[in-house]
Amino acid sequence: MKFSIKNDVFLVRKSPVLLKNLKKWVAVLTVALFPFLTSLSAEGAGKEESPKFNAREVFANLHTPGLEQLSKTTRLDMADYWEADSVFKVAGSLGGASWLEALTADYARVRVTPVSTVEIKILPYKKDKIVACLFTVGDSVQAKDTEVNFYDASLRPLNKKKFFSAPDLSQFFEIPKGSSTSMKEIREMVPFPTVAYSLSPENTEMTARLTVEDYINPDDWHIIRLFLKKDLKAIWKGKYKFGN
Repeated sequence: MKFSIKNDVFLVRKSPVLLKNLKKWVAVLTVALFPFLTSLSAEGAGKEESPKFNAREVFANLHTPGLEQLSKTTRLDMADYWEADSVFKVAGSLGGASWLEALTADYARVRVTPVSTVEIKILPYKKDKIVACLFTVGDSVQAKDTEVNFYDASLRPLNKKKFFSAPDLSQFFEIPKGSSTSMKEIREMVPFPTVAYSLSPENTEMTARLTVEDYINPDDWHIIRLFLKKDLKAIWKGKYKFGN
């Protein structure tokens, strides 16, 4: 077989006519297949370059308050360990440790420091998707308070007023008719209300909870708690709006 192949190659090299015809057919086939090969190459490149829009990728790439101290490499390591049924704790630059507390296809929650968390939720919006991000700071000593932000599918900041309306203080209370306590008095007791917001891994609800217990006058708190609702919930309808 080797001898036969060698002889065939030899014959082609020795025959100018055969060599010319061979070159001709190679050129024809190249021209004919070029568009097909080019489209396959472009399609393959597009698939490789197309980013995945899920909570893991958002968590790895999002520039948002609370995640600045975690590099992309660190975030990916945290996600890899989570997907391997393990928790990767990273020593924080501000003390304490950082680690993932939850990660699904459309939700992530990370403990950034002992007193701060970041929640990420991918939400449907028209024919696209956007990202809600909550940065909450506080503990048993400092009243919890949340910064709410939104980002588009390219992770660019959006005007949060378009997607979120904070509840009024009065929405956290239910004062029976004829009560000796009025909403005006409660507003005077709570001049600077703090609110902790949270998202759910199971659905698109947002929960709001008033967190004033730890810093207001204890006597005022005993009055306030009689009328305070446990929490408020807002359903995502292209915007989070609490109450009517």
